This record gives sequence, C-alpha cells and structure tokens, in this order.
Amino acid sequence: ESLGWLVTTMNCEQIQLEELHVERFQVKEVLKILLHSIIFQRALGECRMRDIDSELFDISYVRCDSRLVEQKVEENAEALSNSIERSSRVQISFFERRARHAAFGLFRSEERVVWERWSIPITVLPPDTNSDFGMLHREMGGAVPHWTSCAQHVASEGRASPHKEEARRRQVVLESAIRRRLEMILTSASGRREHIPPADGLGGELAWFEISSDSSDSWSGMDMLKQL
Repeated sequence: ESLGWLVTTMNCEQIQLEELHVERFQVKEVLKILLHSIIFQRALGECRMRDIDSELFDISYVRCDSRLVEQKVEENAEALSNSIERSSRVQISFFERRARHAAFGLFRSEERVVWERWSIPITVLPPDTNSDFGMLHREMGGAVPHWTSCAQHVASEGRASPHKEEARRRQVVLESAIRRRLEMILTSASGRREHIPPADGLGGELAWFEISSDSSDSWSGMDMLKQL
C-alpha cells in the first residue's frame, strides 16, 4: 500500500510567459484560456480535442475533452481569481509518477518527478467603474458578460463616451496580448520535447499536473516535500 508521496523538481524545464495586466473579473477567464492551452500541449497519449469560444473575449482556443482536466482547471481558476490580491505568479507543473521502495520493503511511496513548469505572471488592475464590461458585470449581479453582450450594450447606448472608447481599446489590447501568449505556448511546447517522459508514467486517468500560485499553499512552489 502506498503510504505517501514525494515531489522532486530538480532539473525540470522552466517556461515563463510574459506578464498580463487584467481586471478582476477577467482573471478567471484568462487563466482558463492559458491553462487549458498549456495542458492540451502536454496531454501525452490519446487526447480528444475540443474547440472552445471564450465567454469573455473574442478568442477561440483548444482544450482536452476531459472531465478531469475541465474540473481541475475550473476549480483552480475560480480559487485563484478570488485569492489574487494585486499580483501573482500562477504555475502549472507537470510530473511523472514513480514508485519508491524503502529499505527492507517495509514502506512504499510514490515519487512525483516534475519535468516541466510553466509560470503565468498576472497583475490585477484597479477596478474601472466606467468600463463597458465592468458596468455589465455589476448589472448582471457579478456574472461574467459575454463579449457579444458588451458589444450590443455599447451599440444600444449610441455614441461611446471617452471612457467607453478607452475601455474598448484596453479590451482589444488584452485580446491581442492573450493571442500572442497562445502563440508562444504553441511555439515553446513544440520546440521543447526532449525532456518529456513516456506517456505510461503520467498516471493514466490520474492527474499528471498541479496548478498553484506563489501566494497559495501548494507543493509545486517547493523543491521537495514529503508527506506521510
């Protein structure tokens, strides 16, 4: 019986995206887009793909058609969007599972060897009470408005005010920044493959990745952690 697990992160590949500046209500959707895109590139073995249209941005991306992946990303993106105060470095670590045997075979544990880690620096901007998305966000009781709803809202208001013009400009800039990071994810993932372990060591139906931030309690922020 497995009595614990050990995590080792020595000599793992490190990849860092450029920092993103987002508003509070945008954090969750931005994380979902980037995390799903990274995981899809590292889903070794058989993986069904699914095209997704962002709920907040005029962006489409690909993710694994997996309930496990969807649940882990949703839960972590939600938790991180509520816990990040000003800035944070969100990390996703990929690991290989290896069985470890102690002396005399009395104890057995699982070793998780981290072979790659991605960092996503995020800074949360002060709330803009004049932004189109911000106003719709409040009008909808905190729900995230779809980008098409915002466009319809602006059209119904007639000529946009300077504040709304600036809000739309920031939205376009952020969408462009997200697309550039999606391109970087694809380029980095396809260009770095020598360190990837065999697919049979990734745990099958078990999770082969962990999501954390430098402000959350998680093993992936440490070099080594032993839990018995």
